[in-house]
Amino acid sequence: MNQLSLLACEGMSHGGGFCMLPPHITLYSHPLDADQPKSEGAVIDRLQQLADRHQPVLLSPKAIEATETFTQSLVLRFNSEALRELQPWFQQFCLSSPNALGYKLDPHVSLLYSQAPFAFRREAAKRIALPTYPLLFERVSAVTHPLTINSSADIAACTTLQEYSLLPS
Repeated sequence: MNQLSLLACEGMSHGGGFCMLPPHITLYSHPLDADQPKSEGAVIDRLQQLADRHQPVLLSPKAIEATETFTQSLVLRFNSEALRELQPWFQQFCLSSPNALGYKLDPHVSLLYSQAPFAFRREAAKRIALPTYPLLFERVSAVTHPLTINSSADIAACTTLQEYSLLPS
């Protein structure tokens, strides 16, 4: 995955600024409750429960595409099996979350975030070879981030609260 992100960066190097996060799939999103000092701990506990119940997962890439949305500037999409594979994980978070934002699971990896013109990003997506093999996801993490992400400053504000490895059985 990191190699794919580096290829994306290389393709965007002449198109303006871009920024990155470590390659990841967002399984769920909800706000921490600032009035509840234990809110962060509860999120970490739910993440630990998820890690304890699930094994690493292989997901098959379907396409690399650009979108006009900053948070999906250049993305790697997965086949429909990825949604079926990750749906139980998503449901586990939904059922244990006190604050729902109406997040809809859409398994993809944002390779980078950019304000470059859409046409430039679309051309960069065409130049990146789609992996022909499944990609292994073997960690889960909880992060904090601004409620909306529209700029590189918002990306820089993302911080990891906790990360767990998924252990094969």
